[in-house]
Amino acid sequence: MDMSTSTIGRVMLPTLALLLTTSSAAACGQATPSGGATPATARATAASPESSATSTAPVTPAPGATSVRASATGAGVRLDATLEVGFSEQPVDPGVRRKPGVVVTYTLTRDAADTGEVVAYDVVPDSLGSAGLPPDVNPEHAWVYADGDTVRVSKQSFAAAPGTSFIAAPTTGVRVIPPSGALEGRAYAVSPPELDVPGAEFAAPRGPLPAAPSPWEFCVQVGERQDGMQPSVIGDGVLEAPVRAPEGDELLCTGPVALAAP
Repeated sequence: MDMSTSTIGRVMLPTLALLLTTSSAAACGQATPSGGATPATARATAASPESSATSTAPVTPAPGATSVRASATGAGVRLDATLEVGFSEQPVDPGVRRKPGVVVTYTLTRDAADTGEVVAYDVVPDSLGSAGLPPDVNPEHAWVYADGDTVRVSKQSFAAAPGTSFIAAPTTGVRVIPPSGALEGRAYAVSPPELDVPGAEFAAPRGPLPAAPSPWEFCVQVGERQDGMQPSVIGDGVLEAPVRAPEGDELLCTGPVALAAP
């Protein structure tokens, strides 16, 4: 994906984001390399043309099943997701070969009726090494890494690695979850899965992915809207926000589910 920006000023942003190695860490949040927050309570339903089952444990679908519904709640937000075998929508160029993988369609709804604004960190650039959010972010991009024996597909931020600070803080994209109604999104991961995390300047898990076949789970980081979140060059209600690792129950994860291999 072309991560170039539209102005001369944005071309210079990566230069502004050159790392300064210091003796003390400048953390962008409190998180562990395994993803940070304790995943919220999850529930999953595996669906096939012939049968379905509901369990909080890993779900094994009937032979030929290619779709699993799952949910989780935390931080006053409910995540409902469908994980299925399918194709990415990006890029749209028909000349670009696409391969089947795991597609996640999801909705985020408010559980709590408070007055504060809550956002989802679900517009993830494929690189966090810049102080600006590029205008051509792939809305399906998500990080992919191992969570024990599970392949995690996650839309989230990560803390800075120990001993690392930035001249200009890297940013990610967030969207406001409406107080009523739902915020919809989509994610895609290739299959067999491939490790996809930001660079070494971030505290992200880098261990090998579990051998196939392995269960999958989907996560989204949510949290209160913070000062400094401003409209991005992308438009469409996307805000540009400094990266911040999830805390507490801010990382909503569906729990492990099984899918038939693409």
